Amino acid sequence: MKQKLTPGRLMQYVVIYALSAMVSLPVLNIFISAFKSNVDINRSLPFPSAFQLGNFTSVLRSDIFYSGMFNSVLITAGALLISSVLCAMAAYPLARNKQKAYTAVYMLFLSAMMIPTVANLVPIYSLMKNLGLLNNRFGMILMYAGSVSMGILLFTSFIKTVPEEIERAAEIDGCNYFQRFWLVTLPLLKPVTLAYIMISILNIWNDFLLPMLFLQERGKQTITLAVYTFKNERGSDWGAIFALMSLAALGPMILFITNQKYFFEGMTIGAVKA
Repeated sequence: MKQKLTPGRLMQYVVIYALSAMVSLPVLNIFISAFKSNVDINRSLPFPSAFQLGNFTSVLRSDIFYSGMFNSVLITAGALLISSVLCAMAAYPLARNKQKAYTAVYMLFLSAMMIPTVANLVPIYSLMKNLGLLNNRFGMILMYAGSVSMGILLFTSFIKTVPEEIERAAEIDGCNYFQRFWLVTLPLLKPVTLAYIMISILNIWNDFLLPMLFLQERGKQTITLAVYTFKNERGSDWGAIFALMSLAALGPMILFITNQKYFFEGMTIGAVKA
């Protein structure tokens, strides 16, 4: 049934579209500027007078782009693989047990979300140095994989929506505790897993502070540091800089567009029915 367009609903649409434009226009400007010449960028023309594909050619000829993309993909994929499994394994007993001890552990994980990363930089740096993990991609993977508070919140809420009768039926068929989790529950967590991945991939992929502190070597820098280094080397070649920024943002955007159904499904089910 089609809803009547009331003044209040019309105002909601206006606010939503206005906020969407505020968020989208800067991103759109980056992609458009990637096809502009430096003259057009300096003149602040809204559209390029002639499309400059040479900006992308200049980026693709730079070794810093390939090393930055490789390091970002490696660190992001490794961290998400480890943290997704850890979050699912930790959330399962927290969701299925009602004892106060499990509730206390759950609240302890949630309380960690209130502590900003910058508050832990000194102890993290000291720990990484003592373990010999400075300038080490594996150290970055472990550091990102340890940020599981948001994941445990999402997975715990989602697992509570999975009917326990399914697990009881598997138990009757002879499955033990671990088999019920790995063979029955885990395959049902695809929506929340993809939602968690898409939330986390933006935080890891776009992070600048931690890679800057822990990855000083040029060959181990992530794509965000590659953009920073590229800008310092190219100076005022803004067309190439915008092209590199566009290529760096393309992967996460494609991932979200192709999997947004699972993202919203995972977020709404875990939030509403928990």
